[in-house]
Amino acid sequence: MENFGDPKERLRMYKNAGYDGVECANIGMDAQEFADYTDELGLEYVAMVFCDTEKAFEEQLTELINRKPILINCHPGRDFWDFDRGCDFFTKIFKIASSVDVEVLYETHRTRLLYAPWTTKKYLEEFPDMNVTGDFSHFTTVSEGNMCGDGYKELMDFIIPRTFHLHARVGYQNGPQVPDPRVGMGLQWTERFEGWWDRVIQSCSDQGRKFITINPEFGPPEYQPFHPSSGKPLADIWDICLWMTNRFKERWDQNASRLT
Repeated sequence: MENFGDPKERLRMYKNAGYDGVECANIGMDAQEFADYTDELGLEYVAMVFCDTEKAFEEQLTELINRKPILINCHPGRDFWDFDRGCDFFTKIFKIASSVDVEVLYETHRTRLLYAPWTTKKYLEEFPDMNVTGDFSHFTTVSEGNMCGDGYKELMDFIIPRTFHLHARVGYQNGPQVPDPRVGMGLQWTERFEGWWDRVIQSCSDQGRKFITINPEFGPPEYQPFHPSSGKPLADIWDICLWMTNRFKERWDQNASRLT
């Protein structure tokens, strides 16, 4: 989105496109100005925190809380830490997070502590009050599979009830983002992911959650597959994100009775 104008122009684009909110870290606006402008537009805000250390979490939390988020999504720690170091990290940032009256979720993401379903389950078992942002595209990439076989299915069964925010990007066994989720192989993987996403939405409803947030988080090159010679992306990211957003709305408007 950096090529679509200044921060205010981009926020207006989101609103005009029909989005209910925005998820981001600091996009170059003063905290109060950002809070006032998103409020004026009627956009909710999900904050992002990227923290390799406990100090980084505390510093970012102090700044972003003034932006009035409804939820905080944290990229926690590093994947090369051992389990004891990871537990120490979570214990400390849980204490820091308790100083604010906003829920913090922890994202399943490569390079982070929750980079794989088996590590995620291990930490969720250790910390019963911890819940996650589900970016399951990283799971299919790390496991190099569709996560439906023996062992993997049980991991997803454990993680889904603890998932309260979705990054609705479609990955596959060899990458975190299909070339185009609307056609061919990409659509087949979209339908696999929707099986997990539907269960997350239903689980949130069953648990009495007030809301669930969903971000159609398809990224640009080099996250997105691109032509090897020209470097041009193989599909338009803006169109893909809108397509995914509208697909959620259409599917769940038609199935609203499932949430009652």
